[in-house]
Parts: sequence; C-alpha cells; structure tokens
Amino acid sequence: MKRFLNYYTLLSLSISILVSCNGSQKLVNQGRYDEAINKASRKLKRKKDKEKEVLALQRAYVKANLKDTEQINFLRQEGSPDNWDKIFLIYSRMNARQEKVKPLLPLKIKSNGKIAQFEIVNYDAEIINAKQKAAEYFYAHGVVLLETKEKHNARKAYDELYKVKCYYPNYKDIDDQINKAQALGTSYVLFKMENKTGIPLPPNFEDELTKISLSDLNANWLIYETKENKNHHYDYTILVNMKQIDVAPEAVKEYNYQESKTVSDGWDYFLDKNGNVMKDTLGNDIKKEKFKTITCNVIEVHQFKKAIIGGTLDYVNNNTKQLVKTNPIAAENFFEFRSATALGDLNALKPETRAKLGLLPVPFPSGFDMLFKTGQTLKGMVKDIVWNNRGVLS
Repeated sequence: MKRFLNYYTLLSLSISILVSCNGSQKLVNQGRYDEAINKASRKLKRKKDKEKEVLALQRAYVKANLKDTEQINFLRQEGSPDNWDKIFLIYSRMNARQEKVKPLLPLKIKSNGKIAQFEIVNYDAEIINAKQKAAEYFYAHGVVLLETKEKHNARKAYDELYKVKCYYPNYKDIDDQINKAQALGTSYVLFKMENKTGIPLPPNFEDELTKISLSDLNANWLIYETKENKNHHYDYTILVNMKQIDVAPEAVKEYNYQESKTVSDGWDYFLDKNGNVMKDTLGNDIKKEKFKTITCNVIEVHQFKKAIIGGTLDYVNNNTKQLVKTNPIAAENFFEFRSATALGDLNALKPETRAKLGLLPVPFPSGFDMLFKTGQTLKGMVKDIVWNNRGVLS
C-alpha cells in the first residue's frame, strides 16, 4: 500500500511538473508573451481566481507592451517612411492585446488582496495616424515605380498600391492606378503557327491547331492568347514552326498466304488380333479420336498511307528578339485498311482473318484529310509541351 502511494505521489508530481513546464509562466520566461497572454486568458475565463495565471498574464502584458513600445520608438527614430506600415501593425497588435484582457478585468491577486494592474491606452489616434502615413507612402512609392514604365517595377507597384486599397478602398484614384500597374506588369504571350515548307495546308488548319485552351496556364502576370489582339504588345510568342509536311504516296500491297487448322475427324477403334473391336473392363469399345488438317488460301489486300508533320515549338522573347527555348515536334497519322478473299475451307481461318472477308478496298483519304488528322495529334502534343514549360516565361 505504501509503495502504491509513493508511486501515486510521484506520478502526480510528474504530471504537475509537466503541466507547469507548458504553463503560462514558462512562456513568459521564454519571451513568448502573446502566447502566454492567450493561454492565461483562456484559463482565467473559466476561473478568475487562479493567482499564478493572473500574475503570468500581468507580467506577459507588461513585457509585451514594453517590447512593442521600444520597437515603435526605434522605427520612429529610424525615420524611414516605409516603417509606418510596421508601426501600424504594432499598434494594432497592442490594441488587440488589451481588448483580449479587458473583459477579464478586474483581476485580484489572492495572496495580497491587490488588484492586478493592466494599463489600458486608447491607441485610436496612433493607429489612424500610422495608417494614413503608410497609405500615403505606399501610394506615392507605387506611382513613382509606375513612372519607370518597367514591367518588374510595375509588379512591385501593384503590391504597394494594393496595400493602400486594403487600408482605404476608395483612396484617391487607387483603382485606376492598380489597373495601370496590372496592365503594365502583365506579360502577354501569343500562340501562333508558321508554315515554312511552302506546302499548302488544309483550309482552317491553323485555326484548328491554335484552338487550344491555354487559359488554365494564365498566372498573375502571364496571359496566353491564341487570337492576336492589336491592342496588346506581346512580350513572347510561342511559335509552332512547321518545317516538314509530307504525305506519302498511296500504297497497295497484295499478300498470298495459307492458313491451316487441325480438326476432329471421327474415331478409330482398337482391334484385337482377330480383327474384333477391343473392350475395356466395363465392356465399352476402346477407341481414339482422329484428326485431320484443313487449309484455306487467302489473298489479302493491304492499303496504306502516311502523313507526317514536323518542326519545332519555339519560345521567342519579342523584346530582345532572342529564342528562349525550342522543342522538336513531330506527329504522324496512318491510314490502313485490309480486305481479303479466300479459297478453301473457311473453318481453317483465324477469327481476325475471317473478319476481312467480304470487305472491298476503300477509297484513300485525301492528303488534306490526312494532314488535318495529323494536326489533331500535333495539337495534343503541343499543349503538353506548353504545359510542361509553363515556368519558362515570366
């Protein structure tokens, strides 16, 4: 019994130590003041007379506010105009901190009967001032960046101006400035085709090839278009550069071959030396199955035609006139048709051979039809390449 009590006491002590290690005061000691405030506040909401939590909350509150005040003073002394956004965030944090504590007040320290001290300050004027100055700075800096007419700066300007809109949705002409930054910072990509072979392509071939949905590739600063817009300056062109267009001549080949099969052909009986049919132990005739080989001669006509389109998929920077990247592309389309006639026992034929019987040779597709279908294959290939290379452009 004594051993059990000692074990229970030790276990309780271990749990107590573990809890205290994760307690509010330890968070204060680690400088994690707002975490300590959150934890102590949760506990005091359930029971306000927990003295350890009251003391931890008071220490954390004082230390957190002191740390933030020192940081604000440093930022003010530094005098950089982009510090106003940081100052605004710190004042907002201090205000949120005291709003968390205010519903718990007053809090009493049981051991000495005193009321724990929490300084409550009206931060409204400081928050508004910092907010206004931050908005003024971001707006002015954004406009200056836009005046450079550089794409990279326009993207920075967009971020600066959007911060202004978060502060004041209707600040001056903020929407116009944001739209200007977005337009200037966006790179447009034109997807087009060029036939350098001198061989005519089917009507509407280019329209079909460039009818690729690229909208899923669009990013914040990158827009793909398959129809040229005269109002856009295209920073990049993705060019389907046709360098090979070939439709092979129509080919007809005739094949003569024979197919055979071994099939059942009745039974043979075992005879004794007297010429009588032999019997088994049950009195049944002893026999074995006979087989024969049947054959059939086949004349098969094989029609064949092939089309090939090859070239490169080129990524061109229109501003520098440089080739950014190139990928080889090639697509093929085959037309095949097989028909056959047979002479002999049709039962000798394989199922796939019998399927060709009775069929007559068909007209060959035109070269344009072959190229059009090849273009459909090429279209899927090009879409995959563009998707895999989506990180190439910016």
